[in-house]
Amino acid sequence: MAKFLIIGPITKDVNIYNGITESAVGGAVYYESFVFENLNVDHVILTTLNMEDWNLLNDFPNKDNVLAVIKDETLIFENEYLNDSQRIQKSNFANIPITLSNFNAVNVDIDEFDAILLNPLVLTDLDMDLLRYLNESGLPVFLSLQGLLREKSEGGRVMQVKPNVLEDILDYVDVLFLDVYEAQFLYPDLSAGDAARELASLGPNEVIITQNKEGSLIYRNDEDKLYDIDAYDVKEKISPTGAGDTYMAAYVIKHMENEDAAKCADFASKVASLKLETEGPFDKTWDDVLNLK
Repeated sequence: MAKFLIIGPITKDVNIYNGITESAVGGAVYYESFVFENLNVDHVILTTLNMEDWNLLNDFPNKDNVLAVIKDETLIFENEYLNDSQRIQKSNFANIPITLSNFNAVNVDIDEFDAILLNPLVLTDLDMDLLRYLNESGLPVFLSLQGLLREKSEGGRVMQVKPNVLEDILDYVDVLFLDVYEAQFLYPDLSAGDAARELASLGPNEVIITQNKEGSLIYRNDEDKLYDIDAYDVKEKISPTGAGDTYMAAYVIKHMENEDAAKCADFASKVASLKLETEGPFDKTWDDVLNLK
């Protein structure tokens, strides 16, 4: 089975859902780590935080797999969920990228890995020199788009923007993940399927658009084919936080087993649905996923 290098910031989160406020550890790398750990997939997390927040690493399922780069700040998010797919979000927009020099300083041996997951949560998380280096390694680069569209507005509220460097970034990406609302923001006059095709024309061979209870769309450039995958029923939605990150982690696990896009999306949908029934990160096993009908 493949070994994954997962890069992105850990966060201090305040999540408000159904009138309940909860402080929690967050960040895509945090939620993804539980998928890899519980499904027994080899991985290393490379993340950022302030030294004062070192205790946040104790919340990872296996902190021996975590390499931390110490920065002046820790990224903070406040998420007020209006429903399962919409939220009001605020952030301190900490400027704490993992740079190429940071990467070299922690002595990561790129040859040990088979794939790379990039999880920027704000635009400044993505260092272009590091991105180019990772692309030149020849390993497939999987990117979550969400953070690249975030910009600070009044009161620290997160607003969406299309960054000028988006096309430059996507030129170095093999597989891109986003949700249907991000696709609609980028291409308001296009269907989600056509938006996926447009994004694929900028570099990625594969674009995955999640659509909550409507399932997911996958466009493969090399096949010129659009896959439409149904979601799995959720018995009771407990918490949506981290569901998209969970989906991404599950998808790439199957992708690196050389499964076709439909099988990857079906597996990822199962894992994400089980996470939605959980308060906190994904906590199930391979058997739980495979037995889901």
